[in-house]
Amino acid sequence: MKELLLYQRGESEILIPLYQERIHAGFESPAADYEEARIDLNAYVTKYPHATFYARVIGDCMTESGIFPEDLLVVDKSLIPTNGDIVVGILDNEFILRSYFKSGNRVYLMPDNISYKPITCNSSTQFEIWGVVPYTILDQKRRIHDRLDRLEQFLR
Repeated sequence: MKELLLYQRGESEILIPLYQERIHAGFESPAADYEEARIDLNAYVTKYPHATFYARVIGDCMTESGIFPEDLLVVDKSLIPTNGDIVVGILDNEFILRSYFKSGNRVYLMPDNISYKPITCNSSTQFEIWGVVPYTILDQKRRIHDRLDRLEQFLR
C-alpha cells in the first residue's frame, strides 16, 4: 500500500484574523473600513472535526480540478459522496484520489487529467471510500513559475 501522509484535525489554539470585507477579484473595490474578526480554519472546513483529516496529494490525476502534487486535502469522512464529488479511497489496497460518478448501478472513479483513464468499479473491485474532499489548501508560491509564464504570454 502506498503511503499517504495524514494529519488529524484537532482543536485550534490560535485564531487567525479574518477581515469582514470581501476581496474583489474582478474589479477594484472602493475603499472600505475593514473590520477584523477571528476565524478557526478547522471550524470553517468541517462541522464534524472527529470525522475529518488532512492528506497531502501525490500525483497529477486531478490537475484540471485545480489539485496538484503537494496540495493539502481536507477529507471529511462524514460526507456521503454525490456525483462530481472528489473522494479519497482505497482501491485494491492503494490510496486513490478521483471524482466520484455513479450511473445506474455502476460507480466510476474519474480522473480530471486526460492522461488517465476512468476506473469502473464492479463486483470484483475492492474499493472503499474514506471520505469526500470539500476543500483543498493550495500553495500559491509553489505555482509562481507557471503563473509568471502565463503572465508573460498575456503581455505578448
